[in-house]
Amino acid sequence: MTKAMRLRDVERALRASGCSPKGGTRHAEWVCPCGAHSANLPRHTVISPGVIADTIRRMPCLPKGWLQ
Repeated sequence: MTKAMRLRDVERALRASGCSPKGGTRHAEWVCPCGAHSANLPRHTVISPGVIADTIRRMPCLPKGWLQ
């Protein structure tokens, strides 16, 4: 079961996994290192468990446990 996380912690984990952000005003699109997968993150202070689970599902090429 996933839990809510702070945006900066999620962004830090994505950067450490080699993902890169693309711009946006309300949401940032994050692209995985292979370039085949992407996920959108809202620019909220706290990211909901549903968005966290969706981000993990959309980034299957990242190693298991990358968001710890």
